[in-house]
Amino acid sequence: MSAGLRVNPCARAVSLLLRSWLLVSLAFPCAAAPVAVPAPTPIPAPPGHTRNVILVTLDGVRVQEVFGGLDETIAVHDEQQVYSDMAAMRARFGGATPEARREALLPNFWKTLAPLGMVLGNPAYGNHVKVQNRVQWSTPGYTEMLTGQPRAEVEDNEHRRYGYPTALEHARAALGLGYQQVAQIGSSDTYKRAAASRDDAFLMVGTYDSVPAPWGSPHMDLLAALRRQVLGLWDEGSNDTLTFRMAQAYIERNNPRVLWLALVNSDDWAHSDRYDRYLAHLHLADALIGELWQTLQALDEYRDRTTLIITTDHGRGLQGADWAEHDVTIPGSDDIWLAVVGPDTPDLGEVREQGTLYQGQVAGTLLQFLGLDVRAMDPAALPPAANTLVVSD
Repeated sequence: MSAGLRVNPCARAVSLLLRSWLLVSLAFPCAAAPVAVPAPTPIPAPPGHTRNVILVTLDGVRVQEVFGGLDETIAVHDEQQVYSDMAAMRARFGGATPEARREALLPNFWKTLAPLGMVLGNPAYGNHVKVQNRVQWSTPGYTEMLTGQPRAEVEDNEHRRYGYPTALEHARAALGLGYQQVAQIGSSDTYKRAAASRDDAFLMVGTYDSVPAPWGSPHMDLLAALRRQVLGLWDEGSNDTLTFRMAQAYIERNNPRVLWLALVNSDDWAHSDRYDRYLAHLHLADALIGELWQTLQALDEYRDRTTLIITTDHGRGLQGADWAEHDVTIPGSDDIWLAVVGPDTPDLGEVREQGTLYQGQVAGTLLQFLGLDVRAMDPAALPPAANTLVVSD
């Protein structure tokens, strides 16, 4: 635990969680279609100690790896690939229990971050975070995530904007923030298009973009040049490590209040049916997220004043034959996960109470930490995830 990080009393948090989770479970029956939700309690402003919110998304990362580490069902399938190196992956990420395997694969996530907040979505305990959009692809998922509800007309991954305001746009407008104080930096233009309804909403950096002047730097320019030179697995995706370095440099130079860091290479390797490389990339992404947390705790503007939200856009198939893909016809595609870490979130770690949350609740969850009510953005948006914010004296 970082020095000075305030943690709410656990007993109070657990009590609130159990009551809140029951209410959410009743309000959100498991269903693919949007459901009616009672109006949430107005959010106090300011809500607590949080001043900044960082959203990190890892594209297409399954709950199976997040909560169970290396999945032997997929590993056996992967061994049939000509270039698979599953023996090395088992040596690095194997273990006798799901907990041992997940800590080997994602050590920073489980040993450092999870104890400082909440991790939701482990189906082994009847705890679910579900996608509601009818496609279960990336653009529909990010649109649902950022606008507070699934959008029926968003049904492909074409790089275009839709007319719905997002939580990022609303945060800038409601708080009167400068153009550079809300930012999106990602490894694919998919994220740049999903981030906002307008091109000029705030600073957005796509697949091969540079950070524009005056907010860039020679170091960020070099990283942008490297993103254009390092050959990615697919043309539409750049290198996640370079994207992370760009976001890290942007944070250190510009101190954004709200930032979305969107990484894509996990989905790239999965679609290539390379489970060994998918696992290796998850381990790398975990190291980057751990470094991000260290960076935030080293900066006065962010230390003990920042909430980190980590999630994904969709799940994937459950068997060797379909794990590389995802859509509404493939079981497992609607299963996602959500982690919330920060000074105003109970330190419960893995939440094991039964209940169901939805992807559309990420928008309200993000906004609540900034003292904003998601209903001011869209009265039909889903409320924040229950009990992710508990204000203490």
